[in-house]
Amino acid sequence: MTTEKRSEKSAMPKRQSGKVEPLTREQVLERYAETGYALDEHPAHVIRKAHQRATLRFQQVMAGEDLSPTQFAALATILKHGEVSQNHLGRLTAMDPSTISIVMRKLLKHDLITRSASDTDQRLSMIALTEKGTEYTLERLARSVEVGRRFLSPLSPAEQATLLRLLKRINDDDPSNGDGGK
Repeated sequence: MTTEKRSEKSAMPKRQSGKVEPLTREQVLERYAETGYALDEHPAHVIRKAHQRATLRFQQVMAGEDLSPTQFAALATILKHGEVSQNHLGRLTAMDPSTISIVMRKLLKHDLITRSASDTDQRLSMIALTEKGTEYTLERLARSVEVGRRFLSPLSPAEQATLLRLLKRINDDDPSNGDGGK
């Protein structure tokens, strides 16, 4: 029996009358360490914390507004593209159908957008800004730019450019391919 197989067996829980004994705390920590997992270094965790920071900056700059980052993203996208189908708006803003539907209901409630059936395809809901929605969005664009400035403020201009370039590269990768396209 090799040393590797012996150590594997010693790390395995012992059986007594068909039952598996629970791992000791030391065994758990040893197996945990073997994985190389470190929460503070895990990319998904670090990105989630950065997202929390971005949301906090949005709330600080947009204080007093009944507006979320996703709602503003939808408004700014409609402002830029003009009337767009709800489905296409979801793709442009990277929102799933359920999320974009909730965002649209909120913006409709505040009379910032209109929703109508497409002239060419009755299955499509077409979204446009109301005059109120256009003014509302235009008045807040500079504040949204300030959100980004505050979010990135711990970084030098070169680091900011690098971070954004790398995040875009990650986001542009095919999400259905878990190997990074390799």
